Amino acid sequence: MYPVLPFLDRRCNAEYKLPNSDLVVEKGLPVYIPMFGLHFDEKYFPDPLKYKPERFENGTNVYNKDGIVFMPFGEGPRICIGERFGLLATKLALVRILSEFEVVRNMKTPDVIDFTPKSFILQSKIGLPMKIKKITSTPA
Repeated sequence: MYPVLPFLDRRCNAEYKLPNSDLVVEKGLPVYIPMFGLHFDEKYFPDPLKYKPERFENGTNVYNKDGIVFMPFGEGPRICIGERFGLLATKLALVRILSEFEVVRNMKTPDVIDFTPKSFILQSKIGLPMKIKKITSTPA
């Protein structure tokens, strides 16, 4: 699953000593959470490049046993306020598109997506070429 933002930024609100380390994150220090790295870490998502919708059966990540790893909308008090609206709008758009069109890979669809490194949001360098074909009903 590709996150929209490659990282989340937060500010440490209390001094925190990292476990098993002498490092201390001081209050007020910016902290960057590598969303892209977490979502593609094999420790949490075996075969991270493979599409496996069963990872999220019943609305949960079955591999997420070590705490919060999958955070497409952030987490905690600063979670995205548009989460519910975004999910609903995406589901409605998918239903509309997939009820009228067949969407498949074409010869230009890459096996591995190459991302624009300097973009604020995660985006492919060449887009995501697909073949979209209108579904025509056949007479019964």
